[in-house]
Amino acid sequence: MIIFNVPGISMVALGISIAFGIGMILGTSAEGPLMLISGPLVAIFDLAYRSTRPQPRWFHPGFGGSLFYLPVWLFGVIWTVLGAIYTLRAA
Repeated sequence: MIIFNVPGISMVALGISIAFGIGMILGTSAEGPLMLISGPLVAIFDLAYRSTRPQPRWFHPGFGGSLFYLPVWLFGVIWTVLGAIYTLRAA
């Protein structure tokens, strides 16, 4: 059983890679800031991909990136919220 699609895993890998690269430049490896960077990136990647479809469907796994049959942009929103919580708790 396949629980992800190629666009979904590509978007997540690219978003996390960019977040770690920016984290290395800024000198941080804390979970909160990295999630604050990768979350919006992943959400933007998926929403941009879905908006290029003739009939954009924002929740259907076959019309954009998906992990565990959930849209990747949803993971991006959740990561952003969790990243904000983790960052505020650490401060």
